[in-house]
Amino acid sequence: MQQPNLPPCLTLTVPPQTLAGFASLLQHGILFPVDRPVAMVPFLLSLPGFTAEYIEKTVQTIFIDGVAADSLDRDLAAGNTLALSAAMPGLAGAIFRRQGLHGSLRSRPENTKKPGSPASGFLTLKLFNSIATDRVHDLLSPGVLVTGKACHEFAAMREWLFQPPAMAAIDGQTVEYGALLPRIAECPVVTVRAVLLPKS
Repeated sequence: MQQPNLPPCLTLTVPPQTLAGFASLLQHGILFPVDRPVAMVPFLLSLPGFTAEYIEKTVQTIFIDGVAADSLDRDLAAGNTLALSAAMPGLAGAIFRRQGLHGSLRSRPENTKKPGSPASGFLTLKLFNSIATDRVHDLLSPGVLVTGKACHEFAAMREWLFQPPAMAAIDGQTVEYGALLPRIAECPVVTVRAVLLPKS
């Protein structure tokens, strides 16, 4: 039974070969409750699969509230959105790559603390391209917190991921795909976790 004040938990039991299809859910944004500013590096190192080596070699582009940043030496607060990407192709990749030669062509983030923003709330993390694919299992196995709106938008466009043998359950109660969409749309936030079916 769900405990009071906890968001509903959507458990997805899926074949291993379809798990990568859920990586794009991480692009919609994972929510982390915070009650004070947090330093970016310790925050990233607290995430499953994010080692210092992985961050240094793979995280090539960082956006804070939509603005590219060069330094990891920053604080993040409630209301901030941190987006991470591996190397992007072409000129855009060269411009937005952290500490890249063309970094002067882009604008700089002013201050990650928005004026009048609350001390407590949610920090949003968005993961793109190979970072999302690399970390989807690490993050979805224990579960991630997302908005019901984001979960609904993701699921509504990917019915194939929810077809048998995949199964969905909300707080332990199995729910069919058609009934799942309106249920999660009503939730302000929902925990999403994935369980892999045995390989056949």
